[in-house]
Amino acid sequence: MNETSERVTVRIPEDLLEKLKRIQEAKGIATISDAIREGLERYVEMNLPPPNIRKVVVELSRQDNRRLEAFVRGGHSVSVDDAVRSAVRAYLERRFRSEGRDLPAPPPTEEAPAAGRSTAR
Repeated sequence: MNETSERVTVRIPEDLLEKLKRIQEAKGIATISDAIREGLERYVEMNLPPPNIRKVVVELSRQDNRRLEAFVRGGHSVSVDDAVRSAVRAYLERRFRSEGRDLPAPPPTEEAPAAGRSTAR
């Protein structure tokens, strides 16, 4: 957390507070304030990603999520995000190749990339 912070007071329904407390306990987060702060950080990341990134939210079954986490814990990927990105890339490449087509180049972005470099979207 930053050296300086600002106090913000928010009223939330009791049932939401109970859900936050369950998350706090399940994840071993020290305080409810820390749990709320973590949630806000994720909300900001999802709604204000870097300009060269587009976030996609995917809902997975518990079983698929457990398999994905085990895949990462087994050292097959550095993170769940990385594993999902790699899986999507591989899926698209397979689909296009099975149709006898090349994977299309990404559309140009507003900012032109430096020569010889590309931007991920």
